[in-house]
Amino acid sequence: MASNDDDYGLKAYQDIQAQLGLWGEPSPSPRRKSPSASRYNDSVNTPAAFGASDGQEADNFMDDDEDAIGRSPNLRSPEEEVVNNHQEGPVGVQTPLPAEHDDEAMEHENYYDGDDDGDRNTAHVIIGDDSDSYGPYHNALLTFLQSRERLSKAYSAVQVEDGDDDDVMQEDNEELAEANAAGEEAEMKFLSSLAEICLLRGSQDGRNGGRSATASAAGLCEASKNEGNFWDLMTALREGGTDSLFYCVNGESPPDLLLNNDPATMVATSPAEVLEACLGEDENGNTSLPLQRLNAALSWIEACLGRNFDEKIANEYKNSSDPILPPPGRRTMWPATVESMKRKGGKIHLDAPLQHMFGDRSTSPASVSSFLESEDEANEARLLRACFMLFQAGRVEEALKLVSDCGQPWRAASWIGGEPLSSDGSGNPTRAFWKKQCRQISKQMARVTQVGNSPQESTRSLHSSIAYEAAILCLLSDDVNNALKNPVFQTWESGVHAVLHAERGIIVDEVLMAHNNARIEAAEESQTHFPYAGTEFDALDATETAPEGCDGDLGAALEQLDSSLLDEVREGSGDPFRNGMSSFLVGQNAVKEYIEECAALSIAAQNEDEACFLRFIVHLVIYIDSVLPDFSSQLSLPQDVSAGGDSNDDSLCELLLLKYISYLSTRRDLWPHVALYCSLLSVDNILETYSSFLINVHSDQERKMALQQARDLFPEGLDCCILRNVVREMIISDIPWQHAPGEEGTPAGVNSADARKMRSIHWLCYYPEHWPDALVCSNQLLRIFLLTEGVGTEPSDSNLLACKIFCDKMLPDDLADVAVMQCEQNDGHVPSSISFPMAQNLRKEYISIERFLNAHTMYAQFLDVLANTSPTHSSKSKMAGGTQNEFEKGIADKMERNAFRQKKTGVCKIITKAASRASDALMEVISFSGGWLIDENVFLNEEDTEEAQSRSHEMSAIRSLFLPKMVFMLYEVLDKTASWLEQVVYDTLIQFGSGSEDILLSLFSTFDESDRSNNDEVTVDVLTTSLAAPGYWHSKALSVASVIGNDANNQDLGSDMELFQTSIAESHMKLGRCSKFDSLFDSATERIDISNI
Repeated sequence: MASNDDDYGLKAYQDIQAQLGLWGEPSPSPRRKSPSASRYNDSVNTPAAFGASDGQEADNFMDDDEDAIGRSPNLRSPEEEVVNNHQEGPVGVQTPLPAEHDDEAMEHENYYDGDDDGDRNTAHVIIGDDSDSYGPYHNALLTFLQSRERLSKAYSAVQVEDGDDDDVMQEDNEELAEANAAGEEAEMKFLSSLAEICLLRGSQDGRNGGRSATASAAGLCEASKNEGNFWDLMTALREGGTDSLFYCVNGESPPDLLLNNDPATMVATSPAEVLEACLGEDENGNTSLPLQRLNAALSWIEACLGRNFDEKIANEYKNSSDPILPPPGRRTMWPATVESMKRKGGKIHLDAPLQHMFGDRSTSPASVSSFLESEDEANEARLLRACFMLFQAGRVEEALKLVSDCGQPWRAASWIGGEPLSSDGSGNPTRAFWKKQCRQISKQMARVTQVGNSPQESTRSLHSSIAYEAAILCLLSDDVNNALKNPVFQTWESGVHAVLHAERGIIVDEVLMAHNNARIEAAEESQTHFPYAGTEFDALDATETAPEGCDGDLGAALEQLDSSLLDEVREGSGDPFRNGMSSFLVGQNAVKEYIEECAALSIAAQNEDEACFLRFIVHLVIYIDSVLPDFSSQLSLPQDVSAGGDSNDDSLCELLLLKYISYLSTRRDLWPHVALYCSLLSVDNILETYSSFLINVHSDQERKMALQQARDLFPEGLDCCILRNVVREMIISDIPWQHAPGEEGTPAGVNSADARKMRSIHWLCYYPEHWPDALVCSNQLLRIFLLTEGVGTEPSDSNLLACKIFCDKMLPDDLADVAVMQCEQNDGHVPSSISFPMAQNLRKEYISIERFLNAHTMYAQFLDVLANTSPTHSSKSKMAGGTQNEFEKGIADKMERNAFRQKKTGVCKIITKAASRASDALMEVISFSGGWLIDENVFLNEEDTEEAQSRSHEMSAIRSLFLPKMVFMLYEVLDKTASWLEQVVYDTLIQFGSGSEDILLSLFSTFDESDRSNNDEVTVDVLTTSLAAPGYWHSKALSVASVIGNDANNQDLGSDMELFQTSIAESHMKLGRCSKFDSLFDSATERIDISNI
């Protein structure tokens, strides 16, 4: 989030004091600092809620702390933040990735290696990966959007009241002015931060690569620097307002370059003061827009070239094969040549540097012959090259000090003639004459140094000293024509600087010429002398030798680059960032054409190597859409380019965001950045895009991060809508998915697809307000499982295992109750929320299924107990031998009976307990109040939706499938329990014969829970009231019929009713047999007799 450091400047380059200390004081940093924003009234286009806290200030951009290389934390990547900061930061800025993800998950492949369209001048984009800069991009954009959001709130808070209250209106105007200033400052910080991110990345790549850098790394380094220069130009132009940055983009006619004052009316003023009055700011701090843009562009290109010089100086003695400066010990004027002349008696003539005095210098690195010794020529070339680079950087004082410290103060004196005469006597009174001489000398030198048709000479790292001297004179005399023919101007940036510098110099010359002509006329009319002696000779040559400017038209000025013989200068090697710089310098329709062409290339590209350029154009269009929405709405793809799918109706910004989000979603290390860019989409696209993204997020930590970001960045309530889409899509998908990194293993007995469906509900369990939807989706998944799995009747079956694990292990225990409570609180107050009556239906549905699963578990346990508990066992052998008397035999027999009864009591307890639990659970389902899986509130608006109708049909299908089975499961439990107990009776009769009645009567009495007053009543009724009596369970089996017949339970067995009636009839017969003691024992005796035959 926003930091507490108002000075967001980043020291992107090392201090070069150590390298420059041998020949002069270090120069100020060439990196232009962002000035305080001027008060400029601009419209505000704020994206929907960015979740910034009110306590954050709009002008805080970077953190106080810097790392070891000078970067503020907001410019660090998420991976670095994990290492550097162990404290958990706010979700949405730099959220650490889960520790469990492996390196393999972080890799991304290039799926397509096709070439780009060579017909477009932005075809060559970027090769290489720039992954560690995505985080700083994200953070810069987040801070910018938060500032815009706070600015929008500030505008909304300003209410200008009707009436004549001047104090109120003045206060409101002041608040608006402050808001405008804050908005402009936020823009400046955003643009400058992007420039610093890219420039820092480029400088690091350059340092890390060295000589062994691959072509890919070198391309990335160059691209990063060029992108940084682009954003730096945007910052420089934006300082003059949006009109300066977006120059006549809406079809306006370009304004003329106007002077603040007429120089012809200032004949008594010194030339220096005339320039300040005509070309400086007026009393309101304003300058003519064309001149303002020219000044900004010239300052920008000088800063670019200054950074290049500083980078070379920083690597001066780091194994450089071509040092910028001569060795410290050789920094005197031509020591080897002077020594040679002393030996040979020659003479030096400074005005004849091309004379062949000592033959061919084949060992010199320079291609042009010189009178200097080869060693001196190389050092002279390096010295003048350094001075030339300093002149390009606008650091003239440093160039003068450098050449003076190297023993050539006469050369420094020859370069300072361009200063106009000031009222204090400083400056050159014959400036025009000096400039004319510089132009003539540079023209003569150009005949020697001109590239001609030998492009191979333009690739030299070090040219002749005369080439650099000629280049300096071209800059001093504004001679663009000869400058562009000089091989020293090797790069597009050098050519642009020569053009802009000359354009500014020609404007200065025209002002001074108008001023001087007026002074001459005034002096002739008044027959007086000039107020400043000597300036009467300062008359510019009006012939064709004087260069002509373009009156501040940067587009026309840049067309002069076409005259260069070097492709690098003419076309910038087709670099898209340089094309962008040219477009914004030109303005007008060039900006629109450039953005649309770049967008078309990025959207059509299939190669992931071009993701860096996609990132660039996305942030450019986001910025334009934020500050200039009307212009942004005019941007569109060319007619021959299709975005694919149904997205052709979306804006260009929307299309680019969709493409960029699609790329971020393919890289797990970039997942923390997806939400911010999704927040800039339309609501419909947010729903679709973020839902598709979340489907592939599986680890709990990443889910929490992604959901928290959605809650912070998206409109209120949209996170719930997204989760509804995500969970529904996941639970209805039957695609066999592979295990994803960071995802938990599947529970035993559950396939991975079902496990993923179950875990999808966790999306809705992080916040209580989502629990009603969690209940909806849980019920939906349970219905899917029930209709898919069916139900088994064998204890070994694993059917319904997924349902049971889902309810028991993966859902909160109080899900249904909390969901209903949330709906009761939100009923009628929260849009798209579930109504309270519907929530009650959902809770009933969930409880119905939960009770059924519990009943099925009890049923399976009963069958397992029944299968492993035998109703029969052998009595202990009676005491052998005839020595016992009758009394002893009676005691032994009694003990035997008691032991047998206790054994039967134990096994009966096991069976009756399992049977009671199973039958009670099944009966609870069958007799569910209002009917099992039947809604209580049926007249609801929700019933009209497609999902509600599907739910109703599924519930009806489950009832039809499971109710008959549950009825027969219940009947089976009761009937098998009764049959098992009858086996106990038969076993007792076999063991003890006629004496078994007392044993059974005692056994039945033990399980009789009714209150009895005498033994006779117990003996008669215990056969149907004791849990150990078969008649009790047959009686319960008959009671099932009354439950089925009760209309309140809404039970309909359908085609199974006939079978159920047959079973009930059999139970009635069995009850008749087991409800009387005689018939129970008679039937048992008959079975015993039959078994003995």
